[in-house]
Amino acid sequence: MELQQFGPYRIEALLGRGGMGEVYRAFDTEHDRTVALKVLSEHLAADKGYRERFRREAHLAARLNEPHIVPIHRYGEIDGRLFLDMRLVPGRDVAAVLAEEGPMSPQRAVSVVGQTARALDAAHADGLVHRDVKPSNVLLTGSGEDEFVYLVDFGIARSTSDAQGPALTQTGAALGSFDYMAPERFLEKPIDKRVDVYALACVLFECLTGRRPFTGDGLATLMYAHLNNTPQAPSALRPGLPRALDDVVAKGLAKEPDERYSTCGELAAAARAALASAGVSVRAEAAPPTSVTPLLARPQTVGFSSPGPAGTYGAPSYAGAPAALYGPPSNPGPPTGYGPPSNPGTPTGYGPPSHPGPPGGYGPPSDPGPPTGYRPPTGPAFPPPAGGSSASGQGGGSSKLPLVIVGSAVALIAIVVGIIALAGGFSGNDDVRADDTDVSTGSSSSGGTSGGSSGDTGGGTPTDPEETLLGIVPGDFDPATCETADPAGDGDVAAVNCGAAATQPGPGASSFYLYEDASTVSEVFLADMEREEVSPFGGQPDCTTSQGYDEYTINGVTAGRLGCFIDEDNNSFLYWTQDEFAAEGIVAIQNGGQAGLATLYEWWTDSAHSDFVQR
Repeated sequence: MELQQFGPYRIEALLGRGGMGEVYRAFDTEHDRTVALKVLSEHLAADKGYRERFRREAHLAARLNEPHIVPIHRYGEIDGRLFLDMRLVPGRDVAAVLAEEGPMSPQRAVSVVGQTARALDAAHADGLVHRDVKPSNVLLTGSGEDEFVYLVDFGIARSTSDAQGPALTQTGAALGSFDYMAPERFLEKPIDKRVDVYALACVLFECLTGRRPFTGDGLATLMYAHLNNTPQAPSALRPGLPRALDDVVAKGLAKEPDERYSTCGELAAAARAALASAGVSVRAEAAPPTSVTPLLARPQTVGFSSPGPAGTYGAPSYAGAPAALYGPPSNPGPPTGYGPPSNPGTPTGYGPPSHPGPPGGYGPPSDPGPPTGYRPPTGPAFPPPAGGSSASGQGGGSSKLPLVIVGSAVALIAIVVGIIALAGGFSGNDDVRADDTDVSTGSSSSGGTSGGSSGDTGGGTPTDPEETLLGIVPGDFDPATCETADPAGDGDVAAVNCGAAATQPGPGASSFYLYEDASTVSEVFLADMEREEVSPFGGQPDCTTSQGYDEYTINGVTAGRLGCFIDEDNNSFLYWTQDEFAAEGIVAIQNGGQAGLATLYEWWTDSAHSDFVQR
């Protein structure tokens, strides 16, 4: 059944259909603009794991801000269908151009690859691997010297922190076309940005020759060719091409990642140098087309946190969130990229690809995205937000992220080799923290320990909840320097901010919360993870290389929960609960990224630093 209306979008035309869904030209009635609307098949939204990964990957892709990347205005779920709202880019994709016109001139081919490389290097710098670089995902606008390139379909990009690619045998997990897949992907080895270098070299080969480096019927044949065969030199297939380009393509298509160019930009630079050495003039890159489309200040998420009743679309989950937790970025760049050219031509179909291969999947990202609500602490060590007000997130909850002092320098050191291994996992029988004493199980419930009344220190003498909390703050913080914090409003009976940890490198900011019992703190933690859009660990939990949450054990007994993530401003956060005291801790490092997350995790694994303990 063809769509006529999709939430606020009025469908105007079907532009393409592929294995994952359809792409439409649609009119966004809310923002008064025509867009490219990619609507995925219904069964994908029904898969909870796929749905969550799509949300996170789409958020990462929407953050990319580079002229050669098609901006994503909005993404989410409407009426049980996942969707991406993108700028409608006029023009044709490279696959269509090659099919209609044949091989490109060397100058044009190198220009196309050079502009595509800029988009890929920007994505790699932001922690994403595209993994679906192919001619049908490279769009051309304008003509001649004004030809401008856009790279699309970052919706299936994968975080560089996801070391292992998905099994080819998993349904929908083999991303991209097999014709452009690097050898390590067929072997399910760890992948990084060099799989995009390989794919871009395949695109260069095809632009120069009009054919793919390897051809064959079926996956087995293509797999064997990518793993074992040496492609023909482009100049052998098309006499007259500068022979120096043969060496560039050969290095880009090296079987071993270490033998390729380390970045897409290096490949593009080598191709330009090859042309120059042959006396061929190199085309200067065109200026970005003029923007004429009204844009949002930031991409919106629709329908995940509050989907609303059937037949409606949810409010954006960014509603109420501040523009940034830590002040304006040092180099914000243009708001959302560039618009269509002044002389647009025919809108592109955005697919289906010329040789689509199996439908793609989504890996867990390294950046879970901004919180949906925020209430910063306002103690002396934490400057209040502009205007002195706090923002309430969607659904009425407030985030509890500690605000790191702007301008504070938190030194990061190299990650210590030999960090305590999570041999048994969070739900196994081995400990995950160093030097812990056994957890009392006298009042355990369902394998865990439970805290008593928040106003009881354990000796039966009622105390003020904040005094109780100050009496158990982790050992790396001085209670005398802690300040009363605004309540989170999620059932907490006391809240304090304790600043930076004594041990550095370590947390640069901290907040601690006390609850009535272990059951409550566990529920609050899970709600925090949902609000901050953090997924459970998929496999062996380890915050040194990934993000997520799970239970942790001490001496084989579940003692609480641990979660870690990086926000959209590259700030590192670690949450944990300790059932014994019904307490939750949150620590952070400003602009720490994955290295900061590893620092927090190493700090946390030392119980002398992070254990809530009765003083």
